[in-house]
Amino acid sequence: MKVEEPEKIVGYVVLVIGLILIILAAILAYLLFASGGQIPQFVPVQTESEDEFAKALTNLSNVCLLFFIFIVIIWAGSIISSRGITLIKEIKLKIVEGSLGEEVEIVKKEKAKKA
Repeated sequence: MKVEEPEKIVGYVVLVIGLILIILAAILAYLLFASGGQIPQFVPVQTESEDEFAKALTNLSNVCLLFFIFIVIIWAGSIISSRGITLIKEIKLKIVEGSLGEEVEIVKKEKAKKA
C-alpha cells in the first residue's frame, strides 16, 4: 500500500461526513418549514401578554435563531468537505523547463557577484 492511500481514504471519509452534515441540515430545514409544525422556542413566548408586537418579535427571533443554527451546520459541513477534497486531490507541480533554466542562471550570476 502506498503512503498516499491512507491519506485518500481519510479524505473520502471526511468528505462524506461533511456532505452528510450539509444534506442533513437541508432536509431538517425543509421538513421543519414545509410541515408547518411548531418552531422550537429558544426565546419563550409570553402568552399572558396582550402585546401583539412582542409576540411577533419573539416569533421572528426564534425563526432567525433556528435559521442561524442551520446556516452554521451547513457552513461546518462545507468546511469539512473542502478539507476532505484537499486530502483527496493530488497536487502536481509543473515545472517549465525554460523558467527553471532562467532561475539557475540568475543564481549563478548572484554567486559570481558575491565571489
